[in-house]
Amino acid sequence: MKLMDWLRGTQQQTGKPETPQPFEARLPDQPVFATGVLDTRSQTWAFIHAWAKEALQKAREKNDNMNRDIAQTSMLRGEIKILKELINLPNLKTVKGLLEEE
Repeated sequence: MKLMDWLRGTQQQTGKPETPQPFEARLPDQPVFATGVLDTRSQTWAFIHAWAKEALQKAREKNDNMNRDIAQTSMLRGEIKILKELINLPNLKTVKGLLEEE
């Protein structure tokens, strides 16, 4: 499936449509505040996902620049980690908390 088809909603449906899965919305070390559903078929998620993919690519290109000091490189690596977690949010098994060790 092409990204533009997915964004326009013109992709072909194969099999059963995916049911949005509930997820916990919480801060690190805090109790669960609410349970919500992330609809990966929504236009909002399509926009966020496309933006995050583009931002991740730009951050990776910046990270390849040899003219950065340790602090700048560390900040950029943190940004890359957060963007990857945002992109993988629908795959709850691959998402770790912000403060969890890899």
